[in-house]
Amino acid sequence: MDAARSAIVSRVAELGLSLSELSLKVGKNHAYFQQFIRRGVPNRLPEEVRGRVAEILGIDERVLKELSSSSVKFMQLTTEPRYLTRGAGWIPVYGHAVGGKDGEFILSGNQVSEVLAPPCLSHVPDAYAVYVVGDSMEPRYFAGEAVFVNPRLPISRGSFVVAQISQGHEGKPSAYVKRFVSQDAKRLRLEQYNPKKSLEFSMSAVVAIHRIVMSGENR
Repeated sequence: MDAARSAIVSRVAELGLSLSELSLKVGKNHAYFQQFIRRGVPNRLPEEVRGRVAEILGIDERVLKELSSSSVKFMQLTTEPRYLTRGAGWIPVYGHAVGGKDGEFILSGNQVSEVLAPPCLSHVPDAYAVYVVGDSMEPRYFAGEAVFVNPRLPISRGSFVVAQISQGHEGKPSAYVKRFVSQDAKRLRLEQYNPKKSLEFSMSAVVAIHRIVMSGENR
């Protein structure tokens, strides 16, 4: 990945944004930066986009002009998992069953592929990714978008998380991509955007709460 793309990926993660959100902030469709980072389209950012990105992310605009040659290997190359050899910089993508109400999905525990990790996760051994189900978190996350998870980071109010809840699905937990509100000894409270609502779960049913660090298009 060239200097411009690396700078964007790293800075987006640091600020807690998603590539979709950055795309919308610069007036583009939600997949604009996923395409730019992972497929090299466009090859170079237009001048007006560079200026806006530099302003939003606090990056020197000159860095965004530093593109390497056509030999750059974009993340789309990870769509052929049978050729991949797991090593540093790769993380698993876990499959899930069909989604239900409020974006619920059943984590199957099956690894469906591996993808190149964002820089912030390249050396986190238990990092993983899953695909968003449904539109309950739009415009933050869109259906089919991959969210990247660091289970080792602390959770605080406003964090975006993958919450795993035991609900009797043949031993497999339900999972939700939501925003963390609070928790105490009895209840976990989450929120979603579309429609805007709160969700509560008994702490006795909570299997894990893992923090999302960024998202991106990986299909």
